[in-house]
Amino acid sequence: MTPAGRPTETTPDAWVDAALMEIADRGVPTLSVQAVARRLGVTKGGFYHHFTDRRQLLQAALARWEQRFVADLAERFDTRADARQRLRELLVHAGLELEPTVVVQLMAAADDPDVATTLSSAAESRLALLTHIFTDVGFTPSVARTRAVIAYSTYLGLADLRRHAPAELTSRERMREYLDEIEEGLLRP
Repeated sequence: MTPAGRPTETTPDAWVDAALMEIADRGVPTLSVQAVARRLGVTKGGFYHHFTDRRQLLQAALARWEQRFVADLAERFDTRADARQRLRELLVHAGLELEPTVVVQLMAAADDPDVATTLSSAAESRLALLTHIFTDVGFTPSVARTRAVIAYSTYLGLADLRRHAPAELTSRERMREYLDEIEEGLLRP
């Protein structure tokens, strides 16, 4: 620690986590080494011990987001035996527990090639998980994929509403009502 109480050294993980927070708060276009350093309370000089440039930091942040919020969640929700319970838990997690600010910021920056690649990969992984759940519920593969697309597009729409029209979704009770309606519609024969 410096006399001012600042850490003298930061880890690559600290830079990546701070970059994700910066993306969630301000978006991809404003991500800068200086902004992340400010968030960490350090100078930007230490950054260059771990990364060559902003692009490499962005790529590391995207990889971290995809691991935490796509791969790890898929693993968590693919282990439940009862497919209907898996769907319910996934809906509750996405609607009530998850703060979808990063995905909304990424969608807004989809013209960036690294962001576009990550979003495409994340969408395919999420659609595969949902398709698997709907197949396990008993739908044909074709119907299961259609329901997966409906579920994922609904999630993205709700994520956008939570970010840009939060007054509509301020109540947990109201969100649960939405989730109940969504689940009922998705499971309708």
